[in-house]
Amino acid sequence: MIKDILVSLRSGEGPDNTVDYAVSAAARLGAHLTGVAVSYEIDVPPVYTEAFSTDFIEAQRAEGKRLADQAVARFGEATRSLEITGEVRTIDGTPGGAAEQIAIMARLYDLAIVSQADPENLGSEEVIAEAVLFDSGRPLLLVPRSQSKPFSAKRIMVAWDGGRASARAVAESRPFLEHADFIEAVVVETGRSKPNALPGADLARHLSRHDKNVELRRLVPTGDEGIVDVLLKEVAARDIDLVVMGGYGHSRLREFVLGGVTRDMLDRMTVPLLLAH
Repeated sequence: MIKDILVSLRSGEGPDNTVDYAVSAAARLGAHLTGVAVSYEIDVPPVYTEAFSTDFIEAQRAEGKRLADQAVARFGEATRSLEITGEVRTIDGTPGGAAEQIAIMARLYDLAIVSQADPENLGSEEVIAEAVLFDSGRPLLLVPRSQSKPFSAKRIMVAWDGGRASARAVAESRPFLEHADFIEAVVVETGRSKPNALPGADLARHLSRHDKNVELRRLVPTGDEGIVDVLLKEVAARDIDLVVMGGYGHSRLREFVLGGVTRDMLDRMTVPLLLAH
């Protein structure tokens, strides 16, 4: 069951669609929602410290606090609008340091929700998403920046490749699968299977024992289509609410490195994406 959710509050001007989505998810699931706001500090390497005046650094800190306060105010308005139980935690730090703190914090929540990074204005969201995915041990729900619909898990697509991360994602998705009216398992046939991968039929058989009927589809890319092209086309054709997939990559000396398909999906996702690693 999902009863305790953490959402990363976006610093910056304007609305935060991810907070609205997280609030609707908490209301639908009957969960407590904690928002974490970051008062960002600039990351100045020691060798360059003398190049920045104390006044400049203090002004940057003040601006970071102002934006964090705005995020907290937005969160408060959203939680009050649906009368859910919520609380706020505020942390200070550089983007990398804050991401690590949020990932550690997420270990004691059932789910962490983070906004998709904005390719036109790269900020902290991508770093936070990668840190939570690799370092929290908990599932990550990524919300597109363009998301306007409230939470729904009526129509779920599982992107299945039979690997360990896919299996972990399916296990973490069970509280959402309970709400589904339609579950589709998609296997993209690329001609290159993972070693020891389990076939999609085995996934359908497994979920049937949880009283869930699964439609299994094997899709073949055409022309110059990639895996993500195929998945996104299927999402649109089947009016999918939520995609479940394994998050591939690794963490090396605290440096997070996403796999190509995972990175591409995060960049181009059109519906919320549940990831586990």
